[in-house]
Amino acid sequence: MRDHGQVVHDGVSAGLGAALLAMDAGIRAHREQAAWDRAEARSEAAVHRLGQALMASRAREAELARQLAAARAEVAGLRIRAAKAEARLPAVRRA
Repeated sequence: MRDHGQVVHDGVSAGLGAALLAMDAGIRAHREQAAWDRAEARSEAAVHRLGQALMASRAREAELARQLAAARAEVAGLRIRAAKAEARLPAVRRA
């Protein structure tokens, strides 16, 4: 038969072991949650950066569309001027 001291020792050891396992599990769970939180924050930041880049791209696209429209208008004006100048050429040659 085991003596009382051994029984107490075994009980305390088992209790401490269980407490250490519980603490370890808690620490691991906390670290895992922190890792998930960091990953989520990084993904949200990446989505934000992509959104900002998309908005900048759309603004640049709109600016290029305005420049293209202005260039087309200028070309149309130059064509009209050239057509008018060509129409005057025969009159100049006759004179």
